[in-house]
Amino acid sequence: MKHKKKIFDISVAVFIMMSVTSTCLWAGEAGDLVKQTIDNGLRVLEDPALAGKDKTPERRKRLWEEIGFIFNMEEMAKRALGRYWKERTPEERKEYVELFTVLIKNTYLEKTDTYSGENVVFLRERQDEGYYKVQTNFITKTGKEIAVDFSLINNNGKLQIYDIIIEGVSLVNNYRSQFNDFLLKSPFNVLVQNMREKTLKD
Repeated sequence: MKHKKKIFDISVAVFIMMSVTSTCLWAGEAGDLVKQTIDNGLRVLEDPALAGKDKTPERRKRLWEEIGFIFNMEEMAKRALGRYWKERTPEERKEYVELFTVLIKNTYLEKTDTYSGENVVFLRERQDEGYYKVQTNFITKTGKEIAVDFSLINNNGKLQIYDIIIEGVSLVNNYRSQFNDFLLKSPFNVLVQNMREKTLKD
């Protein structure tokens, strides 16, 4: 569990740090979209009018308005639930996706005041029948390079992120592993209840 949390925290750090400084060596449509979204987020994080702890709620709200659209939460949630998705009713899917979205959103935004000073280098972009992968290196303060790939899908003409892969480890697959372990022991409604309680705490 600690390893999974570490992977997620790194993915959060990477996305937020990309809002601080980035270098683009090569980028196509997907790479340009990721970089533009990052630049938009940077303007929010650097806005003096949104600085300080008292401005945290407003700053996080503005930041999500700038970067939230790039995540395809339904696709992420669907892939995270894996084989259990097809068993769900439309109503169950709707609530589950909404809760999953809130959990991801809250986890990302609460990290925005934590990370600063690293660098992300855009390396290349690959495309295959509507799927895209933007490959980057996350450079830590100690100079260590961490390979980070952003997977995007063409959703009705709109490119969106549906997974982040850190050193070959998929964020979505980590969630799927956790959800599968849980659902082997407990019914789906208990998972949803746990997610609901978690969002209320946040």
